[in-house]
Amino acid sequence: MFVLAVTLTVLLLLEVVPSALAALTRFGPGVERLDGLTRLGLREGRNQWVVPAVGVMHGAATAAVIAGTGRPAYGVVGGAAETVFFCWVLLRQLRHGDRGRELFAYCLFSSWAAAVLVVAALRL
Repeated sequence: MFVLAVTLTVLLLLEVVPSALAALTRFGPGVERLDGLTRLGLREGRNQWVVPAVGVMHGAATAAVIAGTGRPAYGVVGGAAETVFFCWVLLRQLRHGDRGRELFAYCLFSSWAAAVLVVAALRL
């Protein structure tokens, strides 16, 4: 079970760490991608608070997921936070009519986050 937890953690971190860094540094392409997925109006200057909030959330969840390999309770918290975030993005995409390939990435990330959550919960 430990090997599975580490494998899922690494897979999740491959997406979360670059997203966290892009949000915290307000990296242009990262902000544009988030805006394209969520349609929050970030490029027009609306809802600017979302970008640093996403960066902080991803950073805290990353720390929790990493700590969760040794202490599963932290993995539950980190996995839950990432699952909520990725599902929120998916819901915004669906609300705006995205279909097919556009949904694949965040379905995959949501499933990785949920898998981290489930495996950490089973390890409690």
